[in-house]
Amino acid sequence: MARPLIMPLMLLACCVLATSASQSRVLVLMDEPSLAETHSRFLGGLRAQGHDLDVQPIDAASLRLVRWGDWIYDKLVILGGRKGLGGALDVALVLQFFDAGHDVILALDPAAGPELRELASELGVDVDAAEARVLDHSAYDGALAATAHDVVHADVSVGLNRHVFPAGIHGPVLFSGAGLSVSPESSTAFVALNAGPTAYGGEPGKAVTVARLAGRGVGLVALIQARNNARAAVTASLDLLSDAFFSAQAISPEGKSLGSSANEAAVDALARWALSQRGVLIVRSVSHRVVGGEVEPERYRVKDEVEFSVRIDRLTDGEVAPYAAEDVQVELTMLDPHVRATLTHDGAGTFSARVTAPDAYGVFKWVLSYRRRGLTGLELSRTVPIRPFAHDEYERFIFQAYPYYGSIFSLMAAFLATGAAFLYTK
Repeated sequence: MARPLIMPLMLLACCVLATSASQSRVLVLMDEPSLAETHSRFLGGLRAQGHDLDVQPIDAASLRLVRWGDWIYDKLVILGGRKGLGGALDVALVLQFFDAGHDVILALDPAAGPELRELASELGVDVDAAEARVLDHSAYDGALAATAHDVVHADVSVGLNRHVFPAGIHGPVLFSGAGLSVSPESSTAFVALNAGPTAYGGEPGKAVTVARLAGRGVGLVALIQARNNARAAVTASLDLLSDAFFSAQAISPEGKSLGSSANEAAVDALARWALSQRGVLIVRSVSHRVVGGEVEPERYRVKDEVEFSVRIDRLTDGEVAPYAAEDVQVELTMLDPHVRATLTHDGAGTFSARVTAPDAYGVFKWVLSYRRRGLTGLELSRTVPIRPFAHDEYERFIFQAYPYYGSIFSLMAAFLATGAAFLYTK
């Protein structure tokens, strides 16, 4: 009776282990326990994406990210307010966690304390003053902010990164919180969702003569992708992720219904991107060869026709599909690039290019550096020496040398004619 049950139980155990291994461990820190109820749909969306959530108070004395030198969690989500980080957590440790390649979502209350503001700043995002809110007297919600005008509508069709947000998000995004700004010189941080052209940052009910943030310069959600491809999302609005805003009906200032808010769809897309489930490029294979020769030879010869190819896939919401782009380039370099070529793709994810090896010998490298906003960066290199011609590989007769050949034979003919004339004439 027991033997027939052994195999099914073993298979079940393997399935459970495989499932648990595929899930990422996410530490969720909350400023107040009530956020688990007011933001249940956001947390449920994370679970639906396949994450295993461990929800803890942000100031718990037992908090830790590292145990015996190993990271306990794969991702970190902070829903922060006035309280600081507790336990063994501090800004330096969270940044170390991020630098190790782990993803972070940071959602702040506008009046968040200095520690969480410092964390946002270290990630490359500046949060407006604690008393400031994003205000818009032309694009506010007529039901939620009829007087204060501090619940604004963001147009999802303006300034959205196509690698972050999928097509088909309809309706305005409701936002209530502080504005963000990112340095225009930053190569890692960018604003993914902006306020409208008439928005500005200021204190509700008070006149503002000079606004620190105004118009499209008011960021609502900022995204960061580090050079190690770790990702982070920062917003200074807890309401953006709340059940109330997910289920709200957007109302224009004139009282007209604009339909359901797009908060749930937009936040789901942002979370998927920030937790590396969207816009992830995967290199499947890399090869190079002399045209018609073996793959990845030990060396090239100068002026050989050589070919470089790479297979790139793209991960989007758990589905892998071939990547297609017209701007992927490869270089053949030795200190400086000698050859640069644009790769052509076959529609099935394979990019390739044929080039002529430079007329210089030494140790060269194939280098592919591809970084686009919203996509993980690719940094590939393959080393291959290039040798000069061997002695028996040079051409025996060169067209450019024909004048020299002619001068030699003309000299010989002249010598023979002069000798014959000297010997046989009187």
